[in-house]
Amino acid sequence: MAEKKAKNDVVAPGAPAKGTIRDYWETICVVLIFVLFARTWVFQNSNIPSGSMKNTLLVGDRVLVNYFIYGPTLFSWERAILPLREPKRGDIVVFKYPGKPDVPFIKRVIAKGGDVVQVVRDRAYVNGKPLSEPYANIPDYMRQDAHDPQPLPDKEKIPLLPDYLSQPEAFTVMTQPGRVDVSLKEMLEGETLGREDFGPYRIPAGHLFMMGDNRASSEDSRYWGALDEKMVLGRAWIIWWSFQEGDYDYMKSSPSDIAKKLGDKVIHFFSKTRWNRILERPQ
Repeated sequence: MAEKKAKNDVVAPGAPAKGTIRDYWETICVVLIFVLFARTWVFQNSNIPSGSMKNTLLVGDRVLVNYFIYGPTLFSWERAILPLREPKRGDIVVFKYPGKPDVPFIKRVIAKGGDVVQVVRDRAYVNGKPLSEPYANIPDYMRQDAHDPQPLPDKEKIPLLPDYLSQPEAFTVMTQPGRVDVSLKEMLEGETLGREDFGPYRIPAGHLFMMGDNRASSEDSRYWGALDEKMVLGRAWIIWWSFQEGDYDYMKSSPSDIAKKLGDKVIHFFSKTRWNRILERPQ
């Protein structure tokens, strides 16, 4: 009898059982906390609004961006044990647009601080050598007209590519509804649509030279100069959804336009979703 009473004393009298509903509620709370933490500190969603990265990224691709990979560190051992590193050539990077830092841009890293970069007929050359660029979308007529640049002069004679944030006087700025266009003054004379011939320039230390894969239609470092690495947000990781949209649909921001875009996604969700692109890793 005493043994039976001892066993019953394990649970305090009147203590309610947790119950199935409470178990589910606690699980949901834990998942939400994890998702919010990951969304804030590790992954963010980025929508591709224009065709500057065709055919690697298409208008309407929704990309998860790894905000953790380029994170700052205090000690060298952190980069040895954590999946952290500096941006490198070929990375597809999301960053704050220098002309309007609240607007995220997405381009590819072509060159880093200390490199000499030149563009000839939309082909990128770094330190006098052509890059292997299977991702580059270059018009056929440009490829047929391709030629190697002249040998580079002494590095000290090659000008540094200005940074709009620290040298705004080197740029012309034109504000339009919904956007800000920044253009390097040196390139305004004889400017061609895609700036297929550019440079050579030296990239300042701590900066990047960014270009879109769709070379004839990309507002990149050929316009707004070198990108300070402090403006980098993260690396494009995976396409989680892709929906067919038009170039610059994001600029249509009136209430009626927003309602139309939302209705289009609801009505044409299955027919306009690019199912073959879901979970694709942009390279």
